Amino acid sequence: MRSKKALFLILMGIAIAAVPFLLRMREQQRADQYMEQFEEDGDEDETRKETGSRKKEASPYLAEGAAGMVEIPELKIKYPVFEGTGTVQLNEGIGHMESTAPLCGEGNCVLAGHNGSRRGVFFTNLGSAEAGMEVKLTTKEGVTHCYTVEEMRVVNPYDGWVTEESDTEVLTLFTCAEHGTRRFACRCVPVEDYGSERGDAESK
Repeated sequence: MRSKKALFLILMGIAIAAVPFLLRMREQQRADQYMEQFEEDGDEDETRKETGSRKKEASPYLAEGAAGMVEIPELKIKYPVFEGTGTVQLNEGIGHMESTAPLCGEGNCVLAGHNGSRRGVFFTNLGSAEAGMEVKLTTKEGVTHCYTVEEMRVVNPYDGWVTEESDTEVLTLFTCAEHGTRRFACRCVPVEDYGSERGDAESK
C-alpha cells in the first residue's frame, strides 16, 4: 500500500514539474506558427508585386494585432511584434511601446520582451548580445530594416535612457535583469550608420 502511495506521489510530482515545460513548448509552437504565417504572407505580397495581382485582405494573424517581427540570428531570437506591452502582447511575443517611434521609422523605436517566461524564450537570450550583432526588424507591410547592436546597458526599471527620444532612427530592445529588479537594454543603429560611426571613430 505504501509503495503504491509513494509511486502515486512521485508521478504527481513529475506531472506538476512538467506543466511549465509543456506550457512553454505550446507557446513556442504558437509563436512559430505566427512566424510561418507572417513569412507566408510576405512571400505572397512579393508574388503580387511581381505579377501585379490585387492585394489580398490581411490574414487573421495580422488582424489580431501583429505589427511585424524582430530577429537576432546569432541569439536565435525570432518573434512576432505586437503593438503594446501589456500581458496579452508579451505572452504572445515581443511588445512595441506605442509611445515610441513606429517600427522602422524615424526616432527611437522601443521593443520589450520577457526574460525566462514559461510561455516562450522571447528575449531570454538578449543578455548575451554583443556590439556588432545583426538585428532585423520587419513590418507587416514587408519593410525590413537591418540594425547592429551599438551599446548595452543594465539600467533601473524607469531609467529614461531606454525611451529617450532620438532625432535619428534607432532601435532599443530591453528585458528584465537581476530577478526583475533592473533592465537589460540594447541600443541598435541602422547598419549604414553603424559603419559610418565606426569609420569616423577609427579615423580620429
